Amino acid sequence: MVCRSGSVERAADKSTKAAEQVKKLEDALKSRSEAVKKEFYDEIDTHLADAKITDARQLEYASDIKTEYTSEFSLDKIAGVVVSALKAAIAASAPGVEKPAMSEEAINAYVDVVNTVAEAAKSNSESSSSLSFSMTRLAPGMFGFLKATSTNIRDEDTFGSEEVTSTAIYYRLMQSIDDIKNQAEFGEAVIDAANLKKMKELQAGLTDLLAEGKLTVDEWIAKDGAYEGMIQTIRDRLKAHGWDEKQIAVLESSVSGHARMVSGALSKLRSMGSEFSKAIEVSEERLRVGHFN
Repeated sequence: MVCRSGSVERAADKSTKAAEQVKKLEDALKSRSEAVKKEFYDEIDTHLADAKITDARQLEYASDIKTEYTSEFSLDKIAGVVVSALKAAIAASAPGVEKPAMSEEAINAYVDVVNTVAEAAKSNSESSSSLSFSMTRLAPGMFGFLKATSTNIRDEDTFGSEEVTSTAIYYRLMQSIDDIKNQAEFGEAVIDAANLKKMKELQAGLTDLLAEGKLTVDEWIAKDGAYEGMIQTIRDRLKAHGWDEKQIAVLESSVSGHARMVSGALSKLRSMGSEFSKAIEVSEERLRVGHFN
């Protein structure tokens, strides 16, 4: 499946050249699909071995492509497709095997993981590169693996000053009977806790991109607002699971090294003019309250 944001689709509808450029991006990703699939499977094997899981079997594998402006953060159809595959895989589990109980809260948490991995692949920030692969224990015996890779193009005559990015998302669902036996409890809070840390990393990288001139102030404000909204949603879910502010603060303090990145970005931004004052003000306050510590 290929999913395009409305803004890119409109550009492609209006211009033959834009349509050709978008197709070129998507074809470039498709041409690398087998090589990326091998990389993906190799990473999965390594992570399963580290987790001491030797009996994992595949329930589902697929890949899809999303195309959008680099500055966009769209909660689009891709996550829905992955979740639909997840639900189908659970329903098709072998008879006689204990099926994992996936709550709606756990599924909603995994939607955020899909979007985080896709967004990480779009980012040019070095701090985000490791986030474009994910292994998540969805329930006892059920694992979801994600990998994303992207390519982009800038053509001012066709798309204006923005880059257009195509992102390929690979997902594989696997089951382990041994893990069902070994896992006594499962909570969707585990997914939320991991994803909260990842979103903080992406947010720190966003300020770094602004200081490097890879985002405009308006793009930073829009994306930072979307990131902050997701972070708050995750924090609210953690509270609903019984986490108090102190526990969440301890979790957030484990995001290491990113305060230094933001401090370095601020040093650049302060010399770049008054138009960056909003980003500077927000970032300084986050450093003051230990948002990235």
